[in-house]
Amino acid sequence: MCPLLNNHLHFTSRDTLEPCCSANIGPALVSNLSTKDSIKEFIKAKKHYIEMFKSGKIPDKCQNCVHITEYKKQTDFRINKITLNHYTQCNCACIYCTQGNRTFEKIIEDENKPVLYDVLKFINELYDNNLIDTQNLYIDFQGGNISCLKNHEDIIHTFLTRGVGTIYIPTNNIVYMPIIERLLAAKKGELCTALDSGCRETYLKIKQVDKFDKSVENLKKYIVKAGNDSIIIKYIIVNGYNDNMEEIKKFMNLMVEIGIKIIVLDIDYRDIIDKAFTIPKHYYEISDYVKKTCHENNMDFGMPPYTTSVMERGYSIK
Repeated sequence: MCPLLNNHLHFTSRDTLEPCCSANIGPALVSNLSTKDSIKEFIKAKKHYIEMFKSGKIPDKCQNCVHITEYKKQTDFRINKITLNHYTQCNCACIYCTQGNRTFEKIIEDENKPVLYDVLKFINELYDNNLIDTQNLYIDFQGGNISCLKNHEDIIHTFLTRGVGTIYIPTNNIVYMPIIERLLAAKKGELCTALDSGCRETYLKIKQVDKFDKSVENLKKYIVKAGNDSIIIKYIIVNGYNDNMEEIKKFMNLMVEIGIKIIVLDIDYRDIIDKAFTIPKHYYEISDYVKKTCHENNMDFGMPPYTTSVMERGYSIK
């Protein structure tokens, strides 16, 4: 069986609706979301693939996927996680961006191409057909930057009014968003931003926009308005840019000063996913320092599972 196929939806930028966004991209549940019969197509396709798993057959696109488990009887196939990855607009240009090496000239704030499909319409249809687990629904915005998604407020408002558990919003945080303030205050949201630096100069090198002061200012404002228990700050170690003790000390001092309580340390995916990479000794020194500082200041420390496994092993494998 596949728990993602059973209970997860991934809205893509390819005009398709898929069960997941894992390394093995599963079969498309809907191949054209712009048609009026897309909700019927979705229900039919989902039932088809669930029956395949029940009979011991694995769809071609799911072969060898790590998420596949032994079949266990399940009665609730309502959606409890939605990943919104249908937009690519951004007002930043991080050098490690998965959308592809953006520069100042390539920053995409407002694409002129027409919207592929109406995500909000389909979400409402899911609710109308009782296909949403309204108590436990987890929303993950994973496209470009949410402040550049024109109808983000309408989408979030729909989730809030029709039933949602938590809405996770990764953002560069250079635009203050009242809707995020509302989510944080209502304990319905999580904000995550990768600051990756402790000063303006390093931020500019990595993000390629001069918005360090604005991002920090917005963090302070969210904390004053909604508290600090659902704000996550990431520090992605980028080889040759911020992988030094001077920068990490500036960063941690700033986090303590403004009252951040959750720190996540990560490594540039281009090093640990795209190629074989031996973890440098000073990466462990950085990690140890962040853990120690978090402990001393009653802050939570985290690291993504894959990054943890690479650190423990000492190298990545292409």
